[in-house]
Amino acid sequence: MTHNNDRVAPRNLKLMIGLILNNNHLVIFIKSYLNLEFGRSGNKIIDEFIIEKKLKWISYNNFRNVEYLNEGEYSTIYKAIWLNNDGDREVILKCRNNFNENLNEFLNEWKYHESCLDSYDIISFYGFTKSPDNYMAVMDYANKGNLRENLPKIIKNDWKQKLYMLHEIISGLNTIHNQNLIHCDFHDGNILNHNDDNKEKIYICDFRLCQPVKSSLKKNDIYGVIPFMAPEEFTSGVPPFNNRAHDLQISLSICKGKRPEIIENTPQCYVDLMNKCWNEDPLKRPSSKEVLNIIIKWIFLPYRKKAEDIDAELKCNVMEFISAPIGHNNLTTKSHPQAYYKSRFHNFTSKELNKILESEDSQ
Repeated sequence: MTHNNDRVAPRNLKLMIGLILNNNHLVIFIKSYLNLEFGRSGNKIIDEFIIEKKLKWISYNNFRNVEYLNEGEYSTIYKAIWLNNDGDREVILKCRNNFNENLNEFLNEWKYHESCLDSYDIISFYGFTKSPDNYMAVMDYANKGNLRENLPKIIKNDWKQKLYMLHEIISGLNTIHNQNLIHCDFHDGNILNHNDDNKEKIYICDFRLCQPVKSSLKKNDIYGVIPFMAPEEFTSGVPPFNNRAHDLQISLSICKGKRPEIIENTPQCYVDLMNKCWNEDPLKRPSSKEVLNIIIKWIFLPYRKKAEDIDAELKCNVMEFISAPIGHNNLTTKSHPQAYYKSRFHNFTSKELNKILESEDSQ
């Protein structure tokens, strides 16, 4: 899978329109050009979105071997072969359920996704198509599933491999934050694994809940996945809190300081970083940029500097990773029947959660 840098981009479009603004004949020509270049979706709002974001309208006839993969609360996912001029490509077709009721939400997801495509760590998104009745977004297919499905294999990796994977994840997350966006559904089910010519690659996906940093939530509803995720999953090979029901009680426990168990022989510098990320005060947690810089130092700095120029702390950290044994653990691998790792609405609100915590603090 190659990263998408070949989206339709008529860079002379504004210049052309400016030159022919008063010439009706040429205006008609430009309209024909747009229809040819982008196709017609049958929906004016989608057509305008495609033009604005320089995306592609892809005829459904260009897809072969369309097969159903799975269905969630909000969307249905299909896999297909896209017969592209640059070569056939495996893609995902994502169909939003109740599309007509949620057009703005549908386009917001892809607006935020498109804004992050400069990163090679965000899954490529090409544009839209339409089956006889349903609009679909077209994005790359990751052939090794998601991070959660790969945890048993990942734990057997050495620390150098784990750090490279973590670097890709945090690099993609940092791209999102640099766009002043919050992913809002960042868990191991939305981190994809792909193998291309024996080269492993990780991508972030699913921007459905993504929103600008300054947006304020109007509701107290809690939606998503309760437990923590990578980096702690990389040490254990199992999702955090998989032996407990993911309910109000586990949420209260986390708010009171409960954290995933730290696996024996985890490098101390890695433990220290996890503890910083787990700080109950969000203002005391490192930013994605800070974490990215730490990971970059661990991976790359020893190769870029002479040994005598590397400070003692970094040398110690690097040696911890080198000497750490291949991972293994004795944690529970059979999940609790009420341990959920797919995003969902919970039967309690943040207001209720805070009320209980305040009540306990006052006692």
